[in-house]
Amino acid sequence: MKSRKDTRKIVSLLLLLPLGISFLIGVPSYFNHQAIESAVDGCEKIGGEVNLEKDILAFNWSFSCEN
Repeated sequence: MKSRKDTRKIVSLLLLLPLGISFLIGVPSYFNHQAIESAVDGCEKIGGEVNLEKDILAFNWSFSCEN
């Protein structure tokens, strides 16, 4: 028979798991969006035309700047 302490550990783990997964997905996505924004701003400053393709979380993206 499991004790209350073991049950609390399991419940805590099950509650923290989605939070940890969200963090591991969210952090790289945030920094990729920041890099894309910086690249777009730099391209616009030099008068270039931005060609950008990305998925919703910005894990897969391609960028080019044409003058």
